Amino acid sequence: MSRQPEIANHPDRAQIEIGLANNIAMRTLGKRYGLTQSQLSRYRNDHMPDELIHRLRVRGNRSDEELAQVREIESKSLLDHFAWQRARLYQVADRAGKIGDDAGETRALAAAGQVSERIGKLLGDMGAHTVVNNTQINFTADPRWHAIRTELVRALKPFPEAWATVVEAIEHAEALQVLSVDEMRGARVIEHKADA
Repeated sequence: MSRQPEIANHPDRAQIEIGLANNIAMRTLGKRYGLTQSQLSRYRNDHMPDELIHRLRVRGNRSDEELAQVREIESKSLLDHFAWQRARLYQVADRAGKIGDDAGETRALAAAGQVSERIGKLLGDMGAHTVVNNTQINFTADPRWHAIRTELVRALKPFPEAWATVVEAIEHAEALQVLSVDEMRGARVIEHKADA
């Protein structure tokens, strides 16, 4: 009568089996669960039938069409994340500018520029494409917007009242840009009135 393997009674047996079925490196699983590679290999070969391995496989085989669809969804999600990240960096730069922290403002603008480069790489041609999401054009995802925004804020720096008004208007516009189409339908646009 053969001895039952240690993995069969292991408290993390389910996670180990899922890892083995999905071809996670046995060295990695061994370190994570305190097992040797030979124990894992024997268990997979001797105690995991093909049917079990197939059922536990999380990384399925996808068609080219399914992979293209996943790639499209993920790239849009990544683009949205980069746009959000850059908007946050602009807010940091604006706050630093308001308190006179020129070094902080410069660092935040430089980081926003790096995010713009990532967006450009994601889009392929440094902003040669305009991303249209349903009927919403995501202008904050275009690296050219970063350059315009930076120059506009710098040009208005000697005029504190105008600078503050423009920064507030830009932040408002960028915040609306981040909202989804459904949120946009319910949002009220507040016009900024200039003090006469």
